[in-house]
Amino acid sequence: MKNFLLSDIPLLETGPAPSLKTLPRQFRLSVWNFQKEKQPLWRQDFLSLCERSDLFLAQETRLDAACTQAVEQSGLHWHAAISFLSPWGKYPTGIAAGCRAPAQEIAFDASVREPFLTIPKMAMRLIYPLQNTQLLVVNVHAVNFTGISSFKQHLEKTARLVESFPGPVIIAGDFNTWNQNRHAELLHMAQLLGLQEVLFRPDLRTRYLRRTVDYIFIRGLEAASSCVADIDSSDHRPLSATLRLP
Repeated sequence: MKNFLLSDIPLLETGPAPSLKTLPRQFRLSVWNFQKEKQPLWRQDFLSLCERSDLFLAQETRLDAACTQAVEQSGLHWHAAISFLSPWGKYPTGIAAGCRAPAQEIAFDASVREPFLTIPKMAMRLIYPLQNTQLLVVNVHAVNFTGISSFKQHLEKTARLVESFPGPVIIAGDFNTWNQNRHAELLHMAQLLGLQEVLFRPDLRTRYLRRTVDYIFIRGLEAASSCVADIDSSDHRPLSATLRLP
């Protein structure tokens, strides 16, 4: 614990005020692991994606001065669940969700931790107004450097965030499914929750050890279109999908 400071402020709110009262019946989603904004073209690609997005789920978000400035220009209102403060600038680092509509409820689970550094791995639950209903969104950055038991525990805690919610659901993010056992547990969770995986053709998603790690799952929604941006401003390629109520 010498290199990382845990945040005592787990939830932050930032960015411009919501521009919509409710998400439209058809809306655009982006999902991207920022890699803590290390790459030089990150800002340009981020703002371009935000321009085309109504809802944005981000992982490995480090809210330093440059990122905060980009968020203010994004056109989206953001909530962040903070895992830790970066060791050098002590910048809040974690996962974040940006939306053109206001979040009605926000919760998170940080009970599963990476070994050695004991950094909490986050799953954040948000409820947004969607035309004539509510949309439940869960943003996930799954535990990584552990065995299958801790990974399964993280998925179980993520599933509890959905519980018996009756409306449309999105669960998306970086699931760190870099082996067959992890992938099988993820698909098992999706099956138990009645989730459908959004598919990509061509499938340009980032792979580690030849396995896909980033996913979008939906329930009570249809995917009108989906794509993966072939860009290099992170070690993960961003996913985008146009989703709609059936």
